[in-house]
Amino acid sequence: MLAATLTLQAKEQVATLQIQLDAKETTIQKLLDEATILKAETAALKAENAALANAQKRSIHIPSGGSPTYAAIAKTPPNSRPSNISPVSSGLTVPSTYTDTPYCTIDTSRANAAEKSKANPATVREAIEKEIRKQQGKENWRCIAVMRDVKNHNCIQITGRDVQETKMIKEVAEKVIVGGSRVLRDQLYPIKVDNAHRDGVLSAEGLLLPGIIESLGKENEASVAKVAWISRKNNGKVYGSMIVYLHRGSDANRLLQEGYFHVNDESRSTNVFERRPRPDQCYNCQGMNIMNHKAYNCKKVAICVRCTTEGHNHMDCNATPKCVPCGGPHESYSKSCRVLYPSCNE
Repeated sequence: MLAATLTLQAKEQVATLQIQLDAKETTIQKLLDEATILKAETAALKAENAALANAQKRSIHIPSGGSPTYAAIAKTPPNSRPSNISPVSSGLTVPSTYTDTPYCTIDTSRANAAEKSKANPATVREAIEKEIRKQQGKENWRCIAVMRDVKNHNCIQITGRDVQETKMIKEVAEKVIVGGSRVLRDQLYPIKVDNAHRDGVLSAEGLLLPGIIESLGKENEASVAKVAWISRKNNGKVYGSMIVYLHRGSDANRLLQEGYFHVNDESRSTNVFERRPRPDQCYNCQGMNIMNHKAYNCKKVAICVRCTTEGHNHMDCNATPKCVPCGGPHESYSKSCRVLYPSCNE
């Protein structure tokens, strides 16, 4: 009798659970049906909003002056962009001197004292025009622009109409400039390339690979003039930084705006190259401010930058470091030198 009662109760419990399960399945199915309906309604609303936005864009009238009216802007959908607003670049600021305008520069800082007064834009213009007008077919030729460099008043810039004319001006300027003045080499536009793979640029001896200039120029569709590896070549690191000098300012602008420079099929980041003033030091004798000379015209015996002795290169030196300018226990070019870098060692 007791067993029959328990069996009946168990059957009732099973029936109750089955009813609850059926109810939950019904609820889940209703939710799924509602979700399907909501998806369909959302898709319809998106399509309707897109059609409305396109219709509003087509209805905007831009006057002949190029600027939209207030009413046209008011009807512009919130997600659209006014057509007369240029995008704001999130990249690096490109130096304003990066231009394709060709010019040659005359440095008059070393002009003879007796002829210093002749080293001015007016005299330079007159001398160059006089010389070029001697050529056949150029009897009325004139300089398009002659001006002093705003950043260096000792430099006079002569602008050409194109690269060929600038080359002609440079050749003539080398003949007619006053004694002591000099025509500077062509303007180049440097950019800094970080994390470049060393093996794609340098050989095992630390020299630039043959044909690397042409290869980098072709790979980046730019006119590359030269490349300088600025990371230490003997530190064993695979990646480093280099400076790429370009002939055209437009190439430098583009590569800085894009943010990448391709090296042996690898893309590396570009940055504006900031020139930092360096100490006036001769890297042959390691002296400072000695007759204002540099290594290329130093007549003294070469001194090792590491140990201050003669007769060998610092790359082959393992002696205890000693600084020539200050006598400290470091290389003669180290930023630890209190004579070369006093502000860093205060």
